[in-house]
Amino acid sequence: MKISKFAHYLIRILFYSLFFLIPFVLTPVNYELFEYNKMITVYLFTVLITGIWLIRIIIAKQFIVRRTPLDIPIFLFFLSQVVSTYLSIDRHVSIWGYYSRFNGGLLSTVSYILLFYAFVTNFPKEKVPNLIKIILSSGVLLAIYGVLEHFGYSVSCLVITGQFNTDCWVQDVQNRVFATLGQPNWFAAYITILIPIMIGTYLISKIQTENTKGSEKLSGGNFLFAFLSYILYSAVIFTKSRSGFLAFWLVIAISYLILFYANRKLLLKSLLMLTVSFIVITFLFGAPFQPIGKYTLPEIFKSKNQQIVKPATTQDSIIDTGVTESGEIRKIVWKGAIEIFKNYPLFGTGVETFAFAYYKFRPIAHNMTSEWDFLYNKAHNEYLNFAATSGIFGLGSYLFIIGIFIWWSINKLRNSNFELRISKRTKNENYPNNSYATSLNQWIILFGLFIGWLSILITNFFGFSVVVTQLFFYLIPAFSFVIVNSDSSRNMVPQEKDRLPGSAANLPDKTFYNSILRYVLFVFAMLSMVYFILNLARIWYADYIFTKGYHLAKTQEETLAYEYLKEAILFNQNEPLYYDEFSYPVAQLAVVLNDEKQSSLSSQLRDTAIFATNQAVLISPANVNFWKTRTRVFYALSQIDEKYINDAFEALSKARDLSPTDPKIYYNMALIFDKLDKKKEAYEYLEKTVSLKPNYKDAYLALALFYERDKNMDKAKEALNFIINHIDPNDEVAKQQLEKVK
Repeated sequence: MKISKFAHYLIRILFYSLFFLIPFVLTPVNYELFEYNKMITVYLFTVLITGIWLIRIIIAKQFIVRRTPLDIPIFLFFLSQVVSTYLSIDRHVSIWGYYSRFNGGLLSTVSYILLFYAFVTNFPKEKVPNLIKIILSSGVLLAIYGVLEHFGYSVSCLVITGQFNTDCWVQDVQNRVFATLGQPNWFAAYITILIPIMIGTYLISKIQTENTKGSEKLSGGNFLFAFLSYILYSAVIFTKSRSGFLAFWLVIAISYLILFYANRKLLLKSLLMLTVSFIVITFLFGAPFQPIGKYTLPEIFKSKNQQIVKPATTQDSIIDTGVTESGEIRKIVWKGAIEIFKNYPLFGTGVETFAFAYYKFRPIAHNMTSEWDFLYNKAHNEYLNFAATSGIFGLGSYLFIIGIFIWWSINKLRNSNFELRISKRTKNENYPNNSYATSLNQWIILFGLFIGWLSILITNFFGFSVVVTQLFFYLIPAFSFVIVNSDSSRNMVPQEKDRLPGSAANLPDKTFYNSILRYVLFVFAMLSMVYFILNLARIWYADYIFTKGYHLAKTQEETLAYEYLKEAILFNQNEPLYYDEFSYPVAQLAVVLNDEKQSSLSSQLRDTAIFATNQAVLISPANVNFWKTRTRVFYALSQIDEKYINDAFEALSKARDLSPTDPKIYYNMALIFDKLDKKKEAYEYLEKTVSLKPNYKDAYLALALFYERDKNMDKAKEALNFIINHIDPNDEVAKQQLEKVK
C-alpha cells in the first residue's frame, strides 16, 4: 500500500506541475515555438499520470474509474471523433492534428479525456484549493510577463537573445502582447478564464463568517487578490483582443445575474467594487472596440496630438490597399465552413482537416481580402469548426458536453445556495462548527470555476481552442466534480457506483490478480511509459532537426538542408510535411548537379525528390500545398528532362481540383500552358485568374507581357493601364512597360 500511496502522491504532484508549467512552455528551436511544445508536454504528462494511475490499479487489484455526469457526453464525443477520423479526407492529420496547431487531433482528445478521468478518480478533494492557487500563481506570473512586454521588456527575448527588449519578435508585441502563448487572442482567452477564479478567491477572502450563526460580514479583505485581478485584467487589455475583452465583460454580467438570483448581496457589493476598478483600468489603458475606446485616455490623447487628415480616395479603385478588418475575414471563413458542413453534414471532412476542406469551398470573396493567400487551418469559430470537420455527430456531442455541464453547474449552485440559506435560519446538525463557512467557500469556488469556464465558450465563438484553453475546457468540470464529491478524499477509493461495469474488486490472488500476474502487469505499465516517453522524445527531436533543415532551405543552402531534412525523416518517417519540404531542395540540387555534368548523382537526387513528393501526397492526398510543392518539384526537374513539365501540370491540375477558387493556381497553370506553347489556354487561364481576383497585379502584368510578345499592343496597354488606374498608380514596372508598348 506504500507504493499505492506514493503513486497517489505522484499523480497529485504531476497535476500541480502540469497546470503550472504548461502556459510557460516554449522553445525557439522548433518549427512552431508555442503550441507544439505545449502539446508534447501534455502528452508527456498524460503518459506519466495514466501510467502511474495504471500502477495504482494493479496494486489495488481493482479497475475503477469514477463516474461523472459527463460520462455519456464524453463517450459520444469521443466516438464522433473516432468515426470522423476513420472517414477523414486525411487520417494522418485527423490523428495527430494539423502541423503547427497540433491541438484538436484525435490523440490530443484522448489525452484530455484520460487527464479528466485521472483527475476525478485520483485527485483529493481537499487539495483542489491548492491546485487553484498554483494555477492562479502561474497565470499572474504570465500576466506580469505580458504587462512587461507592453512596456518593451520581453522575458522571452532576455532568455533567447540576452537582450531585455522586444526586438526578438517579428510581431509588434508591445502593441499586442502574447507572453508565452504565441498569439494575443490565445493569451487573452487564457487570462480571461483565470480572472473569475481570482475574483472568487477575492470574494472568499472578503467574506468573514460567524461559525455559530453563519452570518456574513464584510471584512477588510485580502486586497492582494483584488490587485492580482487588476494585473490579470490589464494583461487582457494589453492584448487588444476583442474576443477576450468581450468574453470578460459578458462573464462579469453573468456573474451579476447569478449572484443576484442567489441573493448574495455582500458578494454583489464586493464584485461591484472590483467592477468599478476594471472600468477605471479600461479608461486608463484603452479598449479594443472603437465605440468604447474613443472615450479612454489613450484615444483622447491621440485625438488631441494628431492632426486628422482626410484620406485621399480613388473613385475607380477596386482594391482597398489597407488591411482587411478581421471581422470581415471571419464572416467569409464562416461562410466557407457552412458550405463544408452542407456537403459533409453527418461526420464532416475529418478531425482537424479544415485547412484542406476550406480550400475546396473557399468563397471567392476571400480573394479580395488582405489575407487572400493565407492558409486558414481553423474556422475561427470552434462550433463551425466542429460542424465542418466532425459534422452533426461531432458538433452535437460537443454541445451535449457543454449543455450537461452548464445544467449541472446551475443546479449545483442553486441547490447549494438553498441549503446555505436554510442553514443560516436553523441550527442544523448537518452544518456544525465551520461547515457553513466551508460550504460558502465551496459555493464561491464552484461559481468562479463555472464563470471562468463559460469564458472559454465565448472566446471559442470568435476563435478556437489551443492547448491551454482546451486543458481547462476538460479539467474545470473535473475540478468541480471533485469539489462536490462527498466521498472521503483521503481514501480515494470510489464507491461501488463508481466502478465500471464488469470491473474486478478485491479478487483473490489465486484467480486473476495473483502475484505473478501483478508483477507482469507492473512491468508492462513501466515499459509502456518508457516506450511512449522515448517516442515523444524521438518525435520532438525530429521536429528540432526538421526546423534546422527548413530554415536552411529557405536561405537557399540546399546541401545542408538536405542533410538535416533527411535525418528528420529518419526519425519520423510518418510525417508528410518532412517529405514535402525535403522534396524541393533535393530537386534543386539535382538540377545544379546536372548543370555541373554530374549526371549519376543528379539522377539519384532526382529519384529521391520524386520519391519524397510521392510520399507526401500519398500520406496526405488532400493537402493542396503538397500538390503545389509537387508542381515546383517537377517544374524544376523539367530543366533536366522536359517530360517532367507534364507531371508538373498534372500536379497543378490536382491542386486546382482541391482549391477551385485559388487565383494563384490558375496563374501558374497559365504560365505552364505558355511554356507548352499553348497560348490560347494561357490567355484563358489568365482571364480566369483575374475573374477570381480582379486586383491581381501579377496576372495583369503577365497578360501585358504575353500581348506584347504576340504584337497585340492595344491589349497590352489595356492591361497595364488597368494596373495603374485601378490597382497601383505607383507601380514602376507597369509604368516602364507601358512606355515600351507606346
